Amino acid sequence: MNSDKILFKLHAELCNSMGHPIRLETVHHLKEAELSFSEIAELIGVGKSTLSRHLSIMMNNGVLIQRKEGVNVYYKISSNKITTACALMREILIERLKSNIDIISNVD
Repeated sequence: MNSDKILFKLHAELCNSMGHPIRLETVHHLKEAELSFSEIAELIGVGKSTLSRHLSIMMNNGVLIQRKEGVNVYYKISSNKITTACALMREILIERLKSNIDIISNVD
């Protein structure tokens, strides 16, 4: 497999690791500061096993970094570029939704 094919595969895996609302919301909450597991669970409103599964996926794909302090585990975004990419995709979505609203409002 050539290096481009490998890079496309890794790129797809990274994108897939962000392909769930819980993971996107997690990134949203972590964009300002690191948070503990329990803080993330409370903000998002999901069970421990569900959150653990999603955090694990993001950790395995390099989206998050974790730090242990006593019995607490803290998470933060591994690169500010991740939050930038998420913000750009959100802007694209909002533009598309606004365009659809404009189209609908112009229908006779």
